[in-house]
Amino acid sequence: MKPASKFCSSITIEMTNLNKQKKRYIYLIFYLFISIVVNGCAGLHNAKTVEEIPQEDVVLAMKIKAKLIEAKELNAAAINVEASNGLVKLRGFVETQSQRKLAHSITQKIPNVKKVDNQIKVQ
Repeated sequence: MKPASKFCSSITIEMTNLNKQKKRYIYLIFYLFISIVVNGCAGLHNAKTVEEIPQEDVVLAMKIKAKLIEAKELNAAAINVEASNGLVKLRGFVETQSQRKLAHSITQKIPNVKKVDNQIKVQ
């Protein structure tokens, strides 16, 4: 009788561990889902269509984004660029303060940039 009870208790322990793993996966999936939803909706509160933005501003923002992409030290995908009459707003996240300064410096060097509002946060 004892071997059967040992077998049952080991199955119970394995099931408990399996349930803990399932809970971890569920929490991970939930966290990823919430992160995607929050990040995906981040720009919707002030969204403008391309038709509403002057072409010069769109071109300027694209030039800046291209230069940020060229910088190997930066993850340009995490940086949002908005331009309006030569005033440029940088938003997003970087890993270090030096990356934040680099993005600012690259932006200032682009022709027709009058002022840079660097709202990039260091994580």
